[in-house]
Amino acid sequence: MLPRRHIRIKVFQTLYSYIQKKEETLTIKNEFQKNLQSYLELYHIVIDFLVLFKEVASDEIDIKLKKFFPTDEDLKPNKRFVKNKILSNLKLKKNKDIDYDKLKRIIKKIFKKIEKSTKYIKFMNSKNNSINHDRKFIIYLLRKYLITNEKIHEFIEEYSIYCNDDLVIVYHTIIEKLNNEQKLRSNKIFRNPEDKLFAKNLLNFTLKNNDKLNSNVFKLVKNWDIERIALSDLILIKMAISENLFIKNIPYKVTLDEYIEISKDYSTPKSKEFINGILDVFMKDILAEQ
Repeated sequence: MLPRRHIRIKVFQTLYSYIQKKEETLTIKNEFQKNLQSYLELYHIVIDFLVLFKEVASDEIDIKLKKFFPTDEDLKPNKRFVKNKILSNLKLKKNKDIDYDKLKRIIKKIFKKIEKSTKYIKFMNSKNNSINHDRKFIIYLLRKYLITNEKIHEFIEEYSIYCNDDLVIVYHTIIEKLNNEQKLRSNKIFRNPEDKLFAKNLLNFTLKNNDKLNSNVFKLVKNWDIERIALSDLILIKMAISENLFIKNIPYKVTLDEYIEISKDYSTPKSKEFINGILDVFMKDILAEQ
């Protein structure tokens, strides 16, 4: 489920794309929905990663059992991982756009490294069969071998231009669900109806009130050529003003802090100070007059 900051990022990404491509309003709303849906799709793809780890481990056991001369260890395999209680009820969701054969080859190479790790060997030999122990190992796998893995990132980037932004949120959502003992396959884009309305309003109000927002920005940047302002800065400033003017019950300080934080990742090195200064003037000179 998307936190408010990531909702703002999704709106920012969509507006940035809209201005760059100069698309029609209907198209931008469709694009926004696709952007939101991409988070949910990525979430289930990451769950599929975990399922494929289990499949690869199970395939390895089957291969050893079919040897012409299997060893005692081959005939009595350690199924500790394939019977992990977190993974046991998970099935592949299979996104139609994903090349699962290619993905499985990547997972297989990663699993070879996992098998040699001290953590894996310790887990496989542990007598602790509790679900909590299984859960901690899955969290370890996610953190150590999935979320930060370059091959996984490269694979995801082929299917989602927003993967780097969404992957961190997906990871934290899965961890939250694991720690709260919730079903992993159960997820949605918004936490509540209020967040869904916030997303819709932030996009619509920023689009529909563009002339008024531009007027406010012109007043705020008296000594600046507006054409020289970075597009990312301009969009973030207009979103922040729109949020304060048209969306109720959000403290100004919260809005200010959120957009400054977003600017650190999505704009220029000096954007933090610039946006902070512009919005501070907006609060003192313009918002007070509303």
